[in-house]
Amino acid sequence: MGKKILWLSRHNPLPSQISELKRIFGKDVEVVIDPQPFDNAEDIALRFKNGGYDEMVVVAPLSVIQRLTELGIKPLWAEMKRVSKEEAETEVSGRYYKFIKFKRIKGIKIEFEEL
Repeated sequence: MGKKILWLSRHNPLPSQISELKRIFGKDVEVVIDPQPFDNAEDIALRFKNGGYDEMVVVAPLSVIQRLTELGIKPLWAEMKRVSKEEAETEVSGRYYKFIKFKRIKGIKIEFEEL
């Protein structure tokens, strides 16, 4: 049985992203799209655990991703490059993007400065 990946984003995965996940995790990888909004990192972690997922791709605020890493989850990050309309795989708010590769998020450090 292949890896089961939770996809948490308002946007469905691109064909190139599915192909890359199959290359990395095997042809029998299962990508489950969950378009439902989430309340916080704990909500995401609960879905991840209860669904029996092996991996996760999440598009969320950095503070949420930081908390996920603190909870022991290291989500995958889809690296995208802004490109011309002709090169684009997807368009978001009038901007055009192409998928580059996945990276694993090990942690996020947010530093604050007093005003």
